[in-house]
Amino acid sequence: MDLLRRELLAHKERLERAIMEAEKIMEDAPVGSLKMCTCGKHTRHYLITEKGNSTGKYISTKEVDLISRHAKKSYAQKFLREARCELKAIEILLRSMNNHDAETVYTKLNPTRKKLVTPILRDEQERIRFWNGLSYNISTDFPEEKVFQTRRGEMVRSKSELMIADMYFELGIPYRYECEVKLKNGIVKYPDFTLYHAAQRTVYYHEHLGKLDDERYRERNMKKFRLYEQSGILVGKNLLITWESEKFPFNIQTFRGQIKGLFGIR
Repeated sequence: MDLLRRELLAHKERLERAIMEAEKIMEDAPVGSLKMCTCGKHTRHYLITEKGNSTGKYISTKEVDLISRHAKKSYAQKFLREARCELKAIEILLRSMNNHDAETVYTKLNPTRKKLVTPILRDEQERIRFWNGLSYNISTDFPEEKVFQTRRGEMVRSKSELMIADMYFELGIPYRYECEVKLKNGIVKYPDFTLYHAAQRTVYYHEHLGKLDDERYRERNMKKFRLYEQSGILVGKNLLITWESEKFPFNIQTFRGQIKGLFGIR
């Protein structure tokens, strides 16, 4: 419901901006309407300015600007008619959604009643609490390399991972560090970060490549990404990749903007 409401609000804003643009076209539009008659490969244009006169005045094809302005006017008129109806429908739906939200019924129950029932639908915050409460396996490889402590209290392997973890924590994005993922072929991997997008009900994986100068490191990760692909974990779908090298340090601010956009955080 929260995702749908946000999408409706975003579309409402786009419609409102588009309506303002169309209204501006109408303000500057010429008088009359355009009539177009096509015969074979040729099109003739006529300007209708009087009611009852469907013939109109012939417009030479040389008057491109006038023809174009009338065409834009006609389009703007049709667009405004449909856009205003659509905007009204969205506003009615949003008002109805504010009054009725099935996902929040469980959330509003008192704690005693919550223990007695299983939610049929969970709202966004309830889904986050449920995901955070699930048990999972964490990588036990090379624990001595985990020397940086995050604001949440876990230990990570690099300063960049520390920045990333603290950013997720600050933005309120549910995440797990080096959480076990079982791939379709039975191989187990531990992505650097596993994220939960509650609004989309989707899990994202984030791998940070911190040693791109190292050829063996690059090859090892390429093999891992190929395994990810075979299991439906794909860049542009549910896999995020950040990287750095000695010459090109990791830009946390750029990545922060991308993550805020992905999770709809203002």
